[in-house]
Amino acid sequence: MPGKDNKPENNDASVKKLVNAVVLIVLLALIFIALFSFFFNMQEAIIAIFHPKYQALMQALFSLLVLIIGIYMIRLLLPNKH
Repeated sequence: MPGKDNKPENNDASVKKLVNAVVLIVLLALIFIALFSFFFNMQEAIIAIFHPKYQALMQALFSLLVLIIGIYMIRLLLPNKH
C-alpha cells in the first residue's frame, strides 16, 4: 500500500522487543521477591543458630554483606562514565 511505512519485519521486531521487556520485568520482579524472602529467612536462621548475645551482631554483618554485594552489582550494571 502506498504511504504505509510499517513493514511486517519492523512489527515483528517491535513485538519481540516488547515481549523481551515484559519477560525481563517479570523475571526482575521474581528475583526481587526471592531476595526479600531470602533476606528475611536468613534473619530467622541467624536467630535460630546463634546465641541471643550475638544475634544482633550477626544480623548487622549479614545486612552489611548484602549491602556491599548490592552496591557492587549496581556498579557493574551501570555504564562507566570514563
